[in-house]
Amino acid sequence: MKTVPNQLPWKNEPDAAACNFALGHLVQNLSHRMTMNGRIHAETYISAVGAIAGYAAQRTLFVSSPKMGVDLNRVAAASGEQYWFGDALNRMLVPKTEADGNRCVWSVAAGGAVRAGIQPQQLPELEPMFRHVASTIGQANEGRSSVPSNHQAQLPARDLLRAVWPTVLICFSGKFPGSDRDFGAAPVAWWSAIAAQAASRPIQDVKSVLAPDIALRLLMESAIYCSKLDQLQIEVR
Repeated sequence: MKTVPNQLPWKNEPDAAACNFALGHLVQNLSHRMTMNGRIHAETYISAVGAIAGYAAQRTLFVSSPKMGVDLNRVAAASGEQYWFGDALNRMLVPKTEADGNRCVWSVAAGGAVRAGIQPQQLPELEPMFRHVASTIGQANEGRSSVPSNHQAQLPARDLLRAVWPTVLICFSGKFPGSDRDFGAAPVAWWSAIAAQAASRPIQDVKSVLAPDIALRLLMESAIYCSKLDQLQIEVR
């Protein structure tokens, strides 16, 4: 993997200030949200970061691509629940070109793993991660990563996403809870890139307790899985 300077993709856009605020707010509040008794469970934190990035990618795709149905399939599991599959969704997570790298969770998170100490040639392969997620749909281990059992998050990725998504929406809204200040809402079209950008630092933050390759696999499989979830599974109880 070739690493390139990671520049914020919205840098010169009219909504740059709102996006910058949303990113900073998200990074700060997510770590607080994952803290219990002064400690963060590294695997749960990393999985939550991935879950947010994957679901945000789907939301951005849906508002940005009116013809998304051409490249997406809605698949029903035996339970009757619906899941999204398709190349258009995968390209939101994994860049098709180098120019898209700073918008996609894989590139940004992999860059964070490299900065945390892993060699580029040691990065986990993507195909097995996509295959693992697809194979667990409808199974007892749905929403769980392929990492060893002692490195699993405390909750499956969907449950984590349900728990943190209300906080994410507040971050994207541009408002401080309990404050009259309003920095402006970050457009949904930028949610995917904002959440992807938030995926670099956490891997570096937990490197003393969680190896970067395991953290990256955990984060990415959570992202892949949550990108497939139907909105009704997350935002309507």
